Amino acid sequence: METVESVAAADPISLAKTLTYAAKILYLNGHVDINNGQISYRDDDGLIWIKKAFLGWEETTEADFLRIDQEGNALDEGPIPAEWPLHTQIYKARPDVRCIIHSHPPYAMVFSATELPLRPITHDATPIMNTARFDLTTNTVTNMKVGDQVAKALSNSNTMLLKNHGIVAAGRTIPETVTWAVVLENACRLQLIAQSAGIPYSWTEDREAKIKSKIIFGSTAVREYWAYWCRMVDRSFAMEGKE
Repeated sequence: METVESVAAADPISLAKTLTYAAKILYLNGHVDINNGQISYRDDDGLIWIKKAFLGWEETTEADFLRIDQEGNALDEGPIPAEWPLHTQIYKARPDVRCIIHSHPPYAMVFSATELPLRPITHDATPIMNTARFDLTTNTVTNMKVGDQVAKALSNSNTMLLKNHGIVAAGRTIPETVTWAVVLENACRLQLIAQSAGIPYSWTEDREAKIKSKIIFGSTAVREYWAYWCRMVDRSFAMEGKE
């Protein structure tokens, strides 16, 4: 079966288009912050396509990605994001990972500042119950040594909360990685709402959470979520263009 990634691997234009959709999907799902963040993808040649610095998710276009090597050297013109070591060092440590998202969604940032354990109080948290925590620093990840520590902390997970900073999501495909980023912010938001009610609340026990995750976030479901989000981007940005 032809996938988003198999098409993109053979056609750089398709890859840039897919990454552009991903950026806008993140924006529409609340990943908004003045520092924005990055999305990257490791291609079949081992080169990393990464969103240029100083761009909002919603204004990203297909021309706004550049390639860097594993040492952060640019192969194309444009400003390289300062946090490129976060991406390169995870790719070095995780051969299974093809896509990485680092963003600063508000509820996840607040959640990262607490000691609350992430609970599956809704479906959103079920596939990310092993979300890692990183508290070595609250600063930006701008050198390889700290990048290595981030990669080490992420070694057994596909999602991470960076204390007082943001999130990392990593996956085998772009749609999968976007899904993990979206549901992590949703899970943090909904748990903080439950917490703020000031009364006890319940959550799904571990065994059932694993069963729910396989059903609700299997490969077919992720593919359909991605298709829906792409339609949402088409509708939202087409409407803006008519104003």
